[in-house]
Parts: sequence; structure tokens; C-alpha cells
Amino acid sequence: MSFSKTKIFNIALHNLGISSVLQNTDQSDIKAIILNNYYEAARDTVLEAHEWSFATTEKELSVSTSESPNPNFKFAFTYPNDCIASRAIISPFDRKEKKFELMTDSNGQKLILTNHNPCQLRYTRRVENETLFTANFVTCLGFYLAYLAAQSITGSGNKKNTNLQDYSLHIRQAIVLDARKEASHDQDDLDYTDVRY
Repeated sequence: MSFSKTKIFNIALHNLGISSVLQNTDQSDIKAIILNNYYEAARDTVLEAHEWSFATTEKELSVSTSESPNPNFKFAFTYPNDCIASRAIISPFDRKEKKFELMTDSNGQKLILTNHNPCQLRYTRRVENETLFTANFVTCLGFYLAYLAAQSITGSGNKKNTNLQDYSLHIRQAIVLDARKEASHDQDDLDYTDVRY
């Protein structure tokens, strides 16, 4: 199923108990304006909350012009512009995850500190193309967007709290579902206990 920003806005409105639908996200309807105001923050918050498969990427980091401000780490790398959440530093030599730390230099630039060079960062990237979103992500985003916009659209603190509770439940379910998908079973690694007659 392919998703759109309009569909996500309408899901959020339905979560708030509003049955009327928006035809597009650019209309002058006050509900569309409010949802547009919250959308990017909601999307990026839900992306950050979990290592979504559709938003996970890996890239080799570039050494920063700044020195490492922490003497426990030799190298400082520039933080990727599209990075929502850094998940792991990986050595290209043994493909193992390594210790790292996030800091900000004196110019306000975010740095990734580690003792490995070269290295790769596995991270959750900012995804702006809604057609890439999964159903689980859209469900979570619909609840979180409704939570942020509830007070402005409905004036109801109850609807705000209900949507936050629903978001919390669905994000936990999404994490469990993704964990099950990632579990792999090596069918070639059988022993005698696996044999059935």
C-alpha cells in the first residue's frame, strides 16, 4: 500500500474523532494548517523512536575539521545532514559495532567521536517521501500527529492523552514486529535433534 501526506493527515483527524476528510494538505482549511505545522516534528520524532527498516542506512563518515573534544576518543567525524538518530558505529574491517559518543563542537556542529578510522555509521535517516513509509510507521505517525494537534484542533485534553496512549502502544508493537522480522534462522545449521522421521 502506498501512503501520502493527505492520507496521513486524514488518519490523524479520524484519530481525533473528525470524520470529514481533507482533499489535499495545501488547502486553507484550519485543520490542514495546524497539521502542516506539526507534521515534520511528528514525522521526525516517530522516525527517531525506532530503527525502521525503510529508513535505515549506512555510510562511511568524513573526518571533521574539528579535533575530538573528548580525550577518550581519537577521531571526530561530521554528523550526516539527514541523520535523525545514530544507531551504531561499525568498523569496515571486522563489521563489529564500536563505542562512540555524540558531541557538539565550539561552532555548534554535531560530531561523532570514536577510536576507529575509517568507520561507518548505521543510522535512521530523514525520509520525506511518504510512499516509502510502512503501514506500522503510518499508524504510529497518525497517532502521534493527532496527539500534537489535538489541543489546537479539538480543544480536548482527553483526545490528546488518548492519542498519546495509542501511540505508545503502537510504537511498542511496531518494535516487537520488526524484531521478529529481523530474527533469522539458519536452516543449513541442523543437528540430529532437528531430524524428524
